Amino acid sequence: MSVSNLDQHRAFFTDVGGWQVLDEGTLDSTILAAWGLPPTTGSKQILLGNPGTDRGFVRLVQFEGFEQRLIRPNARTWESGGILDINVRVRNMDQKQRELRGLGWQAHSDPVEFTFGPFVVREWITLGPDGLSIALIQRIEPELEGWPQLREFSRAFNSTQVVRDMDTALAFYREVLGFEEYLYHEGASTPPGENVLGLPWEAAMSVDRKVWIGHPQGLNEGSVELIEFEGASGRDFSAIAVPPNLGLLMLRFPVENLDALAAHLVSAGVELVSGPVSIDLPPAGRVRQISVRAPDGAWLDFYELEN
Repeated sequence: MSVSNLDQHRAFFTDVGGWQVLDEGTLDSTILAAWGLPPTTGSKQILLGNPGTDRGFVRLVQFEGFEQRLIRPNARTWESGGILDINVRVRNMDQKQRELRGLGWQAHSDPVEFTFGPFVVREWITLGPDGLSIALIQRIEPELEGWPQLREFSRAFNSTQVVRDMDTALAFYREVLGFEEYLYHEGASTPPGENVLGLPWEAAMSVDRKVWIGHPQGLNEGSVELIEFEGASGRDFSAIAVPPNLGLLMLRFPVENLDALAAHLVSAGVELVSGPVSIDLPPAGRVRQISVRAPDGAWLDFYELEN
Protein backbone atom coordinates (compact mmCIF):
# COMPACT_ATOMS: atom_id res chain seq x y z
CA MET A 1 0.00 0.00 0.00
CA SER A 2 1.26 3.47 -0.90
CA VAL A 3 0.78 5.94 1.97
CA SER A 4 1.56 9.55 2.76
CA ASN A 5 2.30 9.03 6.47
CA LEU A 6 4.04 5.78 7.33
CA ASP A 7 3.94 6.33 11.10
CA GLN A 8 0.17 6.90 11.09
CA HIS A 9 -0.52 3.60 9.35
CA ARG A 10 2.07 1.73 11.43
CA ALA A 11 0.25 2.84 14.58
CA PHE A 12 -3.09 1.75 13.14
CA PHE A 13 -1.99 -1.78 12.28
CA THR A 14 -0.08 -2.30 15.53
CA ASP A 15 -2.48 -0.62 17.97
CA VAL A 16 -5.85 -1.50 16.41
CA GLY A 17 -4.96 -4.55 14.36
CA GLY A 18 -2.56 -6.09 16.88
CA TRP A 19 -0.01 -6.72 14.12
CA GLN A 20 3.77 -6.46 14.42
CA VAL A 21 6.50 -4.91 12.29
CA LEU A 22 8.41 -7.65 10.46
CA ASP A 23 10.77 -5.47 8.44
CA GLU A 24 11.45 -1.81 7.75
CA GLY A 25 13.88 0.20 5.68
CA THR A 26 14.09 1.46 2.12
CA LEU A 27 13.05 -0.14 -1.16
CA ASP A 28 15.52 -1.83 -3.47
CA SER A 29 16.36 0.60 -6.30
CA THR A 30 15.73 -2.19 -8.83
CA ILE A 31 12.12 -2.58 -7.75
CA LEU A 32 11.60 1.18 -8.00
CA ALA A 33 12.80 1.05 -11.60
CA ALA A 34 10.58 -1.98 -12.23
CA TRP A 35 7.62 0.07 -11.05
CA GLY A 36 8.50 2.83 -13.51
CA LEU A 37 10.05 5.17 -10.94
CA PRO A 38 13.54 6.69 -10.93
CA PRO A 39 15.90 4.32 -9.06
CA THR A 40 16.99 7.33 -6.98
CA THR A 41 13.45 7.78 -5.64
CA GLY A 42 13.35 8.31 -1.90
CA SER A 43 11.31 5.66 -0.16
CA LYS A 44 10.55 4.12 3.22
CA GLN A 45 8.76 0.84 3.77
CA ILE A 46 7.36 -1.24 6.62
CA LEU A 47 6.17 -4.85 6.41
CA LEU A 48 3.49 -5.76 8.95
CA GLY A 49 1.82 -9.04 9.77
CA ASN A 50 -0.39 -10.81 12.26
CA PRO A 51 1.86 -12.44 14.91
CA GLY A 52 2.26 -16.18 14.45
CA THR A 53 1.40 -16.24 10.74
CA ASP A 54 3.68 -16.52 7.71
CA ARG A 55 1.44 -14.94 5.06
CA GLY A 56 -1.21 -12.29 4.53
CA PHE A 57 1.24 -9.43 5.15
CA VAL A 58 0.76 -5.76 4.30
CA ARG A 59 3.71 -3.69 3.07
CA LEU A 60 3.37 0.06 3.54
CA VAL A 61 5.47 2.25 1.25
CA GLN A 62 6.02 5.99 1.45
CA PHE A 63 7.47 7.57 -1.68
CA GLU A 64 9.18 10.95 -1.56
CA GLY A 65 9.40 13.74 -4.10
CA PHE A 66 6.22 13.07 -6.09
CA GLU A 67 2.82 14.61 -6.53
CA GLN A 68 0.57 11.68 -5.73
CA ARG A 69 -3.08 11.09 -6.51
CA LEU A 70 -5.48 8.84 -4.66
CA ILE A 71 -6.03 5.71 -6.73
CA ARG A 72 -9.75 5.58 -5.86
CA PRO A 73 -10.64 9.17 -4.84
CA ASN A 74 -14.04 9.45 -3.15
CA ALA A 75 -14.92 6.17 -4.85
CA ARG A 76 -18.21 4.36 -4.57
CA THR A 77 -18.07 0.60 -4.18
CA TRP A 78 -19.54 -0.02 -7.64
CA GLU A 79 -16.86 2.04 -9.41
CA SER A 80 -14.23 -0.09 -11.08
CA GLY A 81 -10.45 -0.09 -11.24
CA GLY A 82 -7.58 -0.98 -8.95
CA ILE A 83 -8.17 -2.77 -5.65
CA LEU A 84 -11.27 -2.02 -3.58
CA ASP A 85 -10.21 -3.50 -0.24
CA ILE A 86 -8.36 -6.15 1.70
CA ASN A 87 -10.23 -8.54 4.01
CA VAL A 88 -9.39 -9.46 7.60
CA ARG A 89 -11.31 -11.46 10.17
CA VAL A 90 -12.29 -10.07 13.56
CA ARG A 91 -13.83 -11.69 16.62
CA ASN A 92 -15.57 -8.63 18.05
CA MET A 93 -17.03 -6.35 15.38
CA ASP A 94 -18.61 -3.93 17.86
CA GLN A 95 -15.29 -3.29 19.59
CA LYS A 96 -13.49 -2.70 16.29
CA GLN A 97 -16.27 -0.40 15.12
CA ARG A 98 -15.84 1.76 18.21
CA GLU A 99 -12.06 1.86 17.82
CA LEU A 100 -12.09 2.77 14.13
CA ARG A 101 -14.80 5.39 14.48
CA GLY A 102 -12.80 6.92 17.33
CA LEU A 103 -9.92 7.33 14.86
CA GLY A 104 -12.16 9.02 12.29
CA TRP A 105 -12.64 6.07 9.95
CA GLN A 106 -15.78 6.03 7.83
CA ALA A 107 -17.67 3.23 6.08
CA HIS A 108 -20.17 2.59 3.32
CA SER A 109 -22.73 1.31 5.86
CA ASP A 110 -23.04 0.01 9.38
CA PRO A 111 -21.91 -3.60 9.88
CA VAL A 112 -24.36 -5.87 8.05
CA GLU A 113 -25.15 -9.52 8.69
CA PHE A 114 -25.95 -11.60 5.61
CA THR A 115 -25.65 -15.05 4.05
CA PHE A 116 -22.77 -15.51 1.65
CA GLY A 117 -22.62 -18.93 0.04
CA PRO A 118 -22.66 -21.46 2.92
CA PHE A 119 -21.73 -18.85 5.54
CA VAL A 120 -23.50 -16.29 7.70
CA VAL A 121 -21.16 -13.36 8.24
CA ARG A 122 -21.17 -9.85 9.61
CA GLU A 123 -19.16 -7.43 7.47
CA TRP A 124 -18.13 -3.78 7.59
CA ILE A 125 -16.18 -2.16 4.74
CA THR A 126 -14.19 0.66 6.32
CA LEU A 127 -12.46 3.68 4.79
CA GLY A 128 -9.31 5.21 6.23
CA PRO A 129 -6.51 7.64 5.31
CA ASP A 130 -4.85 7.46 1.87
CA GLY A 131 -7.67 5.34 0.46
CA LEU A 132 -7.02 2.36 2.74
CA SER A 133 -10.14 0.21 2.73
CA ILE A 134 -10.39 -2.84 4.97
CA ALA A 135 -13.36 -5.20 5.02
CA LEU A 136 -13.77 -6.47 8.58
CA ILE A 137 -15.51 -9.85 8.61
CA GLN A 138 -16.90 -11.69 11.61
CA ARG A 139 -18.06 -15.26 11.03
CA ILE A 140 -21.45 -15.96 12.62
CA GLU A 141 -22.23 -19.46 11.29
CA PRO A 142 -20.72 -22.01 11.12
CA GLU A 143 -18.28 -21.34 13.91
CA LEU A 144 -14.90 -20.22 12.63
CA GLU A 145 -12.22 -22.87 13.08
CA GLY A 146 -8.53 -23.06 12.27
CA TRP A 147 -7.58 -19.45 13.06
CA PRO A 148 -5.68 -19.69 16.37
CA GLN A 149 -3.79 -16.44 15.71
CA LEU A 150 -6.97 -14.37 15.38
CA ARG A 151 -6.80 -11.78 18.13
CA GLU A 152 -7.54 -8.25 16.87
CA PHE A 153 -7.16 -8.49 13.06
CA SER A 154 -6.40 -11.80 11.40
CA ARG A 155 -3.91 -11.99 8.56
CA ALA A 156 -5.18 -10.50 5.31
CA PHE A 157 -6.82 -13.42 3.52
CA ASN A 158 -8.69 -11.92 0.54
CA SER A 159 -8.82 -8.78 -1.60
CA THR A 160 -11.56 -7.37 -3.79
CA GLN A 161 -11.59 -5.84 -7.26
CA VAL A 162 -14.62 -4.24 -8.91
CA VAL A 163 -14.55 -5.17 -12.60
CA ARG A 164 -16.32 -3.80 -15.66
CA ASP A 165 -16.80 -7.18 -17.30
CA MET A 166 -16.72 -10.43 -15.35
CA ASP A 167 -16.08 -12.58 -18.42
CA THR A 168 -12.94 -10.60 -19.28
CA ALA A 169 -11.70 -10.69 -15.69
CA LEU A 170 -12.37 -14.43 -15.41
CA ALA A 171 -10.55 -15.08 -18.67
CA PHE A 172 -7.48 -13.53 -17.06
CA TYR A 173 -7.63 -15.02 -13.58
CA ARG A 174 -9.14 -18.40 -14.39
CA GLU A 175 -7.97 -19.18 -17.91
CA VAL A 176 -4.57 -17.43 -17.97
CA LEU A 177 -3.45 -17.56 -14.34
CA GLY A 178 -5.21 -20.85 -13.61
CA PHE A 179 -7.03 -19.72 -10.46
CA GLU A 180 -9.68 -22.18 -9.30
CA GLU A 181 -13.09 -21.14 -8.07
CA TYR A 182 -13.73 -20.99 -4.35
CA LEU A 183 -17.16 -19.40 -4.53
CA TYR A 184 -19.50 -17.88 -7.10
CA HIS A 185 -22.66 -15.95 -6.32
CA GLU A 186 -25.03 -14.00 -8.50
CA GLY A 187 -28.06 -11.96 -7.48
CA ALA A 188 -29.36 -8.90 -5.69
CA SER A 189 -30.05 -8.30 -2.02
CA THR A 190 -33.21 -9.69 -0.54
CA PRO A 191 -35.48 -7.32 1.43
CA PRO A 192 -34.90 -5.03 3.23
CA GLY A 193 -31.94 -4.24 0.99
CA GLU A 194 -29.50 -3.32 3.74
CA ASN A 195 -26.04 -3.98 2.32
CA VAL A 196 -22.34 -3.43 3.07
CA LEU A 197 -21.74 -1.93 -0.38
CA GLY A 198 -23.62 1.29 0.32
CA LEU A 199 -26.18 0.84 -2.45
CA PRO A 200 -29.56 2.55 -1.97
CA TRP A 201 -31.91 -0.08 -0.56
CA GLU A 202 -34.16 -0.06 -3.61
CA ALA A 203 -31.17 -0.41 -5.93
CA ALA A 204 -29.69 -3.15 -3.77
CA MET A 205 -32.81 -5.23 -4.37
CA SER A 206 -32.72 -4.71 -8.15
CA VAL A 207 -29.03 -4.47 -9.08
CA ASP A 208 -27.55 -7.93 -9.59
CA ARG A 209 -23.99 -8.55 -8.50
CA LYS A 210 -21.75 -11.28 -9.82
CA VAL A 211 -19.20 -12.30 -7.19
CA TRP A 212 -16.36 -14.73 -7.90
CA ILE A 213 -13.60 -15.72 -5.48
CA GLY A 214 -10.60 -17.56 -6.88
CA HIS A 215 -7.25 -18.91 -5.73
CA PRO A 216 -4.57 -21.12 -7.34
CA GLN A 217 -5.86 -24.06 -5.26
CA GLY A 218 -9.44 -22.88 -4.88
CA LEU A 219 -8.99 -21.62 -1.30
CA ASN A 220 -10.22 -18.52 0.49
CA GLU A 221 -6.63 -17.82 1.56
CA GLY A 222 -4.69 -15.24 -0.39
CA SER A 223 -7.64 -15.24 -2.76
CA VAL A 224 -8.92 -12.65 -5.21
CA GLU A 225 -12.56 -11.56 -5.20
CA LEU A 226 -14.12 -10.06 -8.31
CA ILE A 227 -17.41 -8.15 -8.29
CA GLU A 228 -19.38 -6.94 -11.29
CA PHE A 229 -22.46 -4.76 -10.86
CA GLU A 230 -25.22 -5.04 -13.45
CA GLY A 231 -27.17 -1.81 -13.54
CA ALA A 232 -24.85 0.37 -11.45
CA SER A 233 -21.91 2.14 -13.05
CA GLY A 234 -19.56 5.01 -12.36
CA ARG A 235 -15.98 6.09 -12.84
CA ASP A 236 -13.13 3.74 -13.69
CA PHE A 237 -9.79 4.19 -11.91
CA SER A 238 -7.74 1.62 -13.81
CA ALA A 239 -5.41 4.17 -15.42
CA ILE A 240 -4.25 5.69 -12.11
CA ALA A 241 -3.81 2.42 -10.18
CA VAL A 242 -0.03 2.68 -10.56
CA PRO A 243 2.97 3.66 -8.40
CA PRO A 244 3.50 6.09 -6.77
CA ASN A 245 -0.21 6.94 -6.34
CA LEU A 246 -1.82 6.52 -2.93
CA GLY A 247 -3.93 3.57 -1.89
CA LEU A 248 -4.02 -0.19 -2.22
CA LEU A 249 -1.34 -0.42 -4.83
CA MET A 250 -0.72 -4.07 -5.69
CA LEU A 251 -0.92 -7.74 -4.73
CA ARG A 252 2.13 -9.99 -4.56
CA PHE A 253 2.09 -13.78 -5.07
CA PRO A 254 4.89 -16.37 -4.64
CA VAL A 255 5.43 -18.84 -7.51
CA GLU A 256 7.71 -21.81 -8.12
CA ASN A 257 8.75 -21.31 -11.75
CA LEU A 258 8.86 -17.65 -12.66
CA ASP A 259 10.34 -18.12 -16.12
CA ALA A 260 7.62 -20.59 -17.09
CA LEU A 261 4.94 -18.21 -15.82
CA ALA A 262 6.46 -15.27 -17.70
CA ALA A 263 6.56 -17.29 -20.94
CA HIS A 264 2.98 -18.46 -20.41
CA LEU A 265 1.73 -14.91 -19.81
CA VAL A 266 3.44 -13.56 -22.91
CA SER A 267 2.07 -16.42 -25.03
CA ALA A 268 -1.41 -15.59 -23.71
CA GLY A 269 -1.03 -11.98 -24.82
CA VAL A 270 -0.45 -10.51 -21.35
CA GLU A 271 2.11 -7.71 -21.30
CA LEU A 272 4.82 -7.86 -18.65
CA VAL A 273 4.96 -4.43 -17.07
CA SER A 274 8.43 -5.31 -15.81
CA GLY A 275 10.81 -8.17 -15.28
CA PRO A 276 12.05 -10.60 -14.68
CA VAL A 277 14.22 -8.59 -12.27
CA SER A 278 16.24 -9.64 -9.24
CA ILE A 279 15.48 -7.71 -6.04
CA ASP A 280 15.89 -7.83 -2.28
CA LEU A 281 12.49 -8.52 -0.74
CA PRO A 282 12.78 -8.82 3.06
CA PRO A 283 12.04 -11.01 4.89
CA ALA A 284 11.88 -13.49 1.97
CA GLY A 285 15.41 -12.59 0.82
CA ARG A 286 16.67 -12.34 -2.73
CA VAL A 287 13.92 -12.98 -5.27
CA ARG A 288 13.16 -12.65 -8.97
CA GLN A 289 9.88 -11.06 -9.91
CA ILE A 290 7.66 -9.95 -12.77
CA SER A 291 4.79 -7.47 -12.80
CA VAL A 292 1.56 -7.46 -14.79
CA ARG A 293 -1.74 -5.61 -14.63
CA ALA A 294 -5.14 -7.29 -14.47
CA PRO A 295 -7.86 -6.21 -16.93
CA ASP A 296 -9.22 -3.58 -14.52
CA GLY A 297 -5.88 -2.14 -13.56
CA ALA A 298 -4.91 -4.10 -10.45
CA TRP A 299 -1.12 -4.38 -10.33
CA LEU A 300 0.15 -7.92 -9.63
CA ASP A 301 3.72 -8.94 -8.73
CA PHE A 302 4.81 -12.59 -8.94
CA TYR A 303 8.09 -13.67 -7.36
CA GLU A 304 10.22 -16.75 -6.69
CA LEU A 305 13.14 -17.22 -4.32
CA GLU A 306 16.54 -17.21 -5.95
CA ASN A 307 18.64 -20.34 -5.52
